[in-house]
Amino acid sequence: MTLNEYAQFLLSSPKLEDKLYSPEKMPEDILWPNFLPKDRPERSSKISFSDKKSKMPRVEHLNSEENRILSLHHFANHELMAVEIFAWAILKFQNAPSSVRKSMYKTILEEQKHLKLYLGSIREWGMDLGDRPLNYIFWKQTPNMQTLQKFFAIMALSFEGANLDFSMIYKKAFEKFGDQKRADIMQIVHEDEIRHVKRGAKIVFSDGVSQERQWEKYLEYLTHPFTPRRAKGFLYFPELRTKAGLSTEFAEALGAYTDEYDGTTNARIVKNVLGMGAS
Repeated sequence: MTLNEYAQFLLSSPKLEDKLYSPEKMPEDILWPNFLPKDRPERSSKISFSDKKSKMPRVEHLNSEENRILSLHHFANHELMAVEIFAWAILKFQNAPSSVRKSMYKTILEEQKHLKLYLGSIREWGMDLGDRPLNYIFWKQTPNMQTLQKFFAIMALSFEGANLDFSMIYKKAFEKFGDQKRADIMQIVHEDEIRHVKRGAKIVFSDGVSQERQWEKYLEYLTHPFTPRRAKGFLYFPELRTKAGLSTEFAEALGAYTDEYDGTTNARIVKNVLGMGAS
């Protein structure tokens, strides 16, 4: 099985078990020139995309185990989408350097690891993926991810960048409410997300962008109404951006960024309930 064949398998199989399949060794990277992947993955009815809203439980309600499980269900959907969309990117960007294509493969394996951890926890409790509506927020952005740099600006620096904050918030929330087992899952995810953002930063700023100009360059790759709001949680930790290889200037600019979509209610609640600081 080649790298492209593996990516195609992940996208074309409707079965959740198949999307969790990991080869025993790195597949050979044989290119398919001018290949155009489908703009949506195949999924069984159980895990199909839905336009129905499925609200994430608020942090102050995570004292309930059911709400902690609902949170993991939400995160599991994001991991499944990440597995699929990085497979899409392997197929989409045939001209990317082999080292980049192999790094996307490594990211897929790590996203599968996260998904298995989430699935194990929610299934142990008695829920399964698809028991609540599954959104397709990542896939809505494929029209804006038609170059390698735009893909990584949106997926790595924005969505995965935001998860630097969310994984930390939920780790601390689970610890606060005595759920160390699930807090440990969030720690594993958090550590991998740091690597994912680092990989993305190397690609987005691969043309020698100075530290001072990272933010400006990042903005060039975003298409409204997608904004940097997507790149941070409702509680923001700037030190996680520099830890993930972004400049201090980038971290400060993202922290200062506001737009019409911003809200501060959740940030206030997190600080009040969990006693966490915010920037």
